[in-house]
Amino acid sequence: MAITITSQPTTSQINLSYFPVVYEFTSNAGADLVSCIVEVLIDNVRVSAKGVQINVGTTNAFTVDIRNELIKNVSSGLVTLGSYDTIQDLTNLCKFKIKIYEVTNPLGVITTQYNPDNANNINFTKITTNCVAGNWTETQYNYINFDYVDYQFSDSATDRKFLSESPLIKDIELLQNEFLGIASYVPVGTYGYKLEILTYNASNALLNTDYIDITEWATTWTNLEEVIDNSYLYLGVGTSNLIASGVSLTNVSYYTVRVINTAGDRSELRRYNIVESCGTDVRLHWFNKFGKQESLTFKGNIINDISYKSSSYEQALPIAYSSSSKGTSTIQTVRSDNYTIYTKSIGRIAYQYALSIMDNNMAYIEVNGYYHAIFIEDANVIKVNEKDMPIQLSLSYRLANKDKGLRG
Repeated sequence: MAITITSQPTTSQINLSYFPVVYEFTSNAGADLVSCIVEVLIDNVRVSAKGVQINVGTTNAFTVDIRNELIKNVSSGLVTLGSYDTIQDLTNLCKFKIKIYEVTNPLGVITTQYNPDNANNINFTKITTNCVAGNWTETQYNYINFDYVDYQFSDSATDRKFLSESPLIKDIELLQNEFLGIASYVPVGTYGYKLEILTYNASNALLNTDYIDITEWATTWTNLEEVIDNSYLYLGVGTSNLIASGVSLTNVSYYTVRVINTAGDRSELRRYNIVESCGTDVRLHWFNKFGKQESLTFKGNIINDISYKSSSYEQALPIAYSSSSKGTSTIQTVRSDNYTIYTKSIGRIAYQYALSIMDNNMAYIEVNGYYHAIFIEDANVIKVNEKDMPIQLSLSYRLANKDKGLRG
């Protein structure tokens, strides 16, 4: 008996975990064929097994979608504040494959080589080659015309996109962290990939040209482990990160970043305008549809509301009463910090970018060099009547962890 794979996920690029990741196959087991059992292996470890029935209208064809298994085994991780140059992203990708076992019914006896107690079973009917999946999703509208090649850097490709949903021109304060994601799946060889940083003063005069080597792309990858370790990177492009990389921002009004190699420009150009910080600034970080970290400073007003809630119990007063005796006693008090923050006046592109925080609602504020998890309760857009243009976005959030007082 044999299994023939008729369709499978691509091995030439990263597969999107949140869209169908489908295998189609046929069996030649004949009239005795009942079904198949498919084991899903993530990083060569079995994570699930599922029964797959024969496709309706066929006698030997099967279809299985394993996206749910992939979603559970990829994740996004915060970049360490203060990181610079290139940073590996080891949580966003995984490799996957399947094992297939036929289930037959010769002479009325159900038979299969599948063994639920053996995670390393070698008696499968078919095993596929490893593919790579990323913690990446697209909207229904975008997925129709989605092309991963738009983001995949290669030796001769031009105008490749960073893994960011932010506008191409963005404001940033001094001493802020900002990270841009980049991706490549093909062996990149020795083409001298670099991040090019051009700094300008307020008169638009070029001050300096700096380069940061993308060392992970300096050699040809020879196996899938190297692809996973090196293909999905971050570049430290914030003011704090560039200063740590040795880039001078003295008298700099704005700077641009672009990925280049020995053959020329390879990515889109992004610009960062350096603006002043103020005491009400709130720096937010969140994960975008690529599973990559985004950052934005809310520079408008901030409102802080603190609430307390106490649990209590009643106890009998002692016979020898004193003024310090308590009939109602506190078990514990819980403090909750709630905030509403505002942007300054923004345009439609900036508003859409800021509102993308709500797509996943996994956000963090940065305070004194540390991330603090928050839960966003609501987002509101304040608009003017003329042409219904957005002018300000507000977010209401609370700290994800409440402060608990001492127990009584």
